[in-house]
Amino acid sequence: MPCPQRRLHRLWSESRAVDGGLMVSRGTRISWSLLCAFLCLGVACAHNGPEHQIEALSERLIREGASADVLLERAIEYRVLGKLKEAARDLQRAVRLAPGDSLVLLELAQIELQRGRGSEALLWVRRALQVPGLATGERAAILMIRSHCRAAEGSKLEALEDCSEALRWNPQLISAYLERSAWQQRLQRPRERILGLEEGIRRTGAGLLVAERIEALLDDAQWQQALEAIEPELTSSRLQGTWKIRRARAFKGLSRRTEADRDLQSALEEIELRMPRVVKDSSLLMDRALARELLGQTEAAIQDYKLAAGCGGGEEAIEAGRRLRRTRSGRPLWPWHPRRATQH
Repeated sequence: MPCPQRRLHRLWSESRAVDGGLMVSRGTRISWSLLCAFLCLGVACAHNGPEHQIEALSERLIREGASADVLLERAIEYRVLGKLKEAARDLQRAVRLAPGDSLVLLELAQIELQRGRGSEALLWVRRALQVPGLATGERAAILMIRSHCRAAEGSKLEALEDCSEALRWNPQLISAYLERSAWQQRLQRPRERILGLEEGIRRTGAGLLVAERIEALLDDAQWQQALEAIEPELTSSRLQGTWKIRRARAFKGLSRRTEADRDLQSALEEIELRMPRVVKDSSLLMDRALARELLGQTEAAIQDYKLAAGCGGGEEAIEAGRRLRRTRSGRPLWPWHPRRATQH
């Protein structure tokens, strides 16, 4: 009988991205750690936490002998605890027992990539793609991991192509649209980016893609089109700070500076009210940093980008901080080594 977490694991594997958040634009970044926490909370409530489950699974392995399903389940628990080496060891044993199990191969590739072992991850990806009878969702998930492997190698075009291929297999995979958009932005393909997001919106109706399309319009200096798309979202949104920052970008592009500044001040007031005493998610910091940057508060924006880099903002926050330091008149770009976010 399949292990009880396989259904959860299949959904998890087919929808997630690697390490600290989907690689998307500032405006639509979502925290992968937050998704992990949500899913793991449900699992933990069911069996009193991963430590107890690992103990129970270890006893079961001793009592019943090794099986790929139980080893996969224990590897998932190890991953929840951040014990990636132990997770990889269990998954390698599982592969020996079930060499054609696509979920085991998918998980092992993901774990190796998280460990910074991109070449090993790519080997497991290739092996997983050779499994006969792969479900379309599984194939798409494997292709997305291959995209992450390509990204780790610096192969931007190949990473983009893998996102597109994943979408041919699973047109509902929202993360693939977002990551493809990010690569198209980096490769300076604005028209292709906007058309791809519009296709994703038609296929999925996802609000994340609506927001990403607006970001794409802003990045392409299509100020009026962006403004027209922002207004209905702003009207229907309870939390308006992020949308006001977007509208301020459009206003600035249209030389409507007074309206832009008013939106930015209003957004900052809302962000300050929502900002927790101990910040663990980068999204509010990234919003505040951008608002301060647009208001010309360069030093404060740099500090916010630095804080965001330490709690999940990743390369986006680092690059934004460096960009501001470079543009600061008469000041050099000092080395900046952000604190690595704790992985859970």
